[in-house]
Amino acid sequence: METKEKNFENDIEAYLLSHGYVKGNQNTYDKSKAIDMPVLISFIQATQPKMWQRYVNVYGERAEKQLYTIFQQNVEQNGLVHVLRYGVKDRGMELRFAYFAPASNLNEELVQKYNSNILTCTRQFAYSTQNHNTIDIVLSLNGIPVVALELKNQFTNQSVLNAKHQWKFDRDPKELLFNFNSRILLYFCVDLYEAWMTTHLQGEKTYFLPFNQGSNGAGNIGDGGNPANPDGYSTSYLWERVLQRDMLLSLLQRYISKQETTEISLQKGKQVKKTSVKLISPRYHQLDVVEKLVNTTKNLTEGRSFLIQHSAGSGKSNSIAWLTYRLASLHNDSNKEL
Repeated sequence: METKEKNFENDIEAYLLSHGYVKGNQNTYDKSKAIDMPVLISFIQATQPKMWQRYVNVYGERAEKQLYTIFQQNVEQNGLVHVLRYGVKDRGMELRFAYFAPASNLNEELVQKYNSNILTCTRQFAYSTQNHNTIDIVLSLNGIPVVALELKNQFTNQSVLNAKHQWKFDRDPKELLFNFNSRILLYFCVDLYEAWMTTHLQGEKTYFLPFNQGSNGAGNIGDGGNPANPDGYSTSYLWERVLQRDMLLSLLQRYISKQETTEISLQKGKQVKKTSVKLISPRYHQLDVVEKLVNTTKNLTEGRSFLIQHSAGSGKSNSIAWLTYRLASLHNDSNKEL
């Protein structure tokens, strides 16, 4: 067990690199822009060669600079989630920064473009022009950082509590990389036994939600935390299932969403409206139940009824919404619409 604990960070990286990720290159990452432009352009050239050539014909040597400008303008206006899903338009030219899984495998071109996504894993990610801070692991999609993990282990007398403190007090939310819905979309605190998550760094006000399976495993009645894993770490499910290439792309495509809420209060006898915006991403039990129902439904030959047990405050409404969205475009393994 001692060796396993010492190799915690190495083991996570090794797993991801052997399951569809490639090693990130800090030499091509632009800290001031919080993006790896060579990787992004490589993806665009591979998936949209004619459009990219047209773009270069229009902008010449300024093509890369203009690409970043139009990307950033759209991110600031609509958020990164929207830009990843729908791309941008520039003088009649449409460019995509990611391709997500098509509803079926009938369109070979779309399948090929989906498989062309470049997911990178970067250890000790140096992100700032202002300091020498690093993040343990950052995962990027086509050069765009989208997931960050701070890893702690009990062997060095640290836990998720230390990771939470690090995100709250040692990471400046004003850094472009940490701007809300601009680059990193999911922040994880992970140790040998627990995982926690947030979608928004707000300094000391940052609020983390547990991202654990439950003491008896997903779908079973129990307490908080995770069950012991005889084949690895108790938190292995995070990188083996959630951050697995296809699931991460699915999270970006189908799950993470922007939610606006408006509250009306009385101040000095007048009604005052306050609108707040946040990113919603499923906790593990929500992701687990939706994926289980989707996979079960794919193999059904006739309708069935299911009873889903959720505790109070567990996010039932969002689980229902995600499930409805998934079922609306579901195809079985024979590419038949259900």
